[in-house]
Amino acid sequence: MVFSDSQIQELNSKVQAFQEQGVVDEDIGTLTTPIPMTIEAVSEHAEARMKKRGITKEDAQQYIDKAMVMFEQSGAERRLYVSDDGNSAVQVEGSELKTAYSAEDFDDGMKAIIDEVKKYE
Repeated sequence: MVFSDSQIQELNSKVQAFQEQGVVDEDIGTLTTPIPMTIEAVSEHAEARMKKRGITKEDAQQYIDKAMVMFEQSGAERRLYVSDDGNSAVQVEGSELKTAYSAEDFDDGMKAIIDEVKKYE
């Protein structure tokens, strides 16, 4: 899925409205088109969370590969990839996976974001 600049602006406005309503966390970041990335390392935290959630490194990579949108976080040092199947958060330096979770763990805010993104399909 490729978005125009105006569509990205519209989606960021929707995310901001969700933040103002308290539906989405204030520090989710800036929505943009996904930048391809390959997971090179997995943090201890990510390993523990993935084990608890029944997610593999391959699942986390698939969330990145199939991402509809991405959020740049922490001054673009971290990326949150958003797909229908799940999300992966990756530290840009070292391509280290920080956490991943499947769609089963989406909160109302993430579901609202995905619903908005799908309106552009």
